[in-house]
Amino acid sequence: MGRGQKVAYRQLRVTVIEVATATVREHGSSSLTVRKIAQKIGCAVGTIYNVFSSLDEIILRVNGVTLSELKSRLLADTRQDDDAVTGLIRLGQSYVVFCRENYNLWSLVLEHKLAPGNTLPEWHQQQIDELFLLVARMVVPLVEDDTERAERAARVLWAGLHGICALAVSGKLDIIHAESAEVLAESLVRNYVRGLRTEDV
Repeated sequence: MGRGQKVAYRQLRVTVIEVATATVREHGSSSLTVRKIAQKIGCAVGTIYNVFSSLDEIILRVNGVTLSELKSRLLADTRQDDDAVTGLIRLGQSYVVFCRENYNLWSLVLEHKLAPGNTLPEWHQQQIDELFLLVARMVVPLVEDDTERAERAARVLWAGLHGICALAVSGKLDIIHAESAEVLAESLVRNYVRGLRTEDV
């Protein structure tokens, strides 16, 4: 493959991901097909399959964009001078707002399932691990620098926040007459942190 071909290959990958992300953002995951992407780009379906093995791979890349944007938002909304509890509350509420503002993209993250026998690519797993690490670093001071406990706490908090966001974006919080997702997120963080502090008492 010549240099020009390599550049064209890379550019097509970028364009496909951009178009797929914009399509999901505007119209939802049900609108995402390789044929529709090809039509918007103005190329043949087979051309896209020359650079992506399947629609599944494209979806993983779109989800990667979403996770990258989420990480950037969380970093922007937390402050270095926050104490651990304030930082965790701020992070949790930022997570909720991001999911609400990016409903279609976040729904794709929630709904997408790999085909049987497939596993998450290493690059995608690393993105997920980095999000957990953001929380774990904030938790460490609350558990006397016990890294193992901090990582476990981070996973519990993420699972709880993930559940709140899943209910919020699906509209099911209204069904159970719950308070706003932001209020629930703050309550989750405050009460879980209170439990962490009393575990060894």
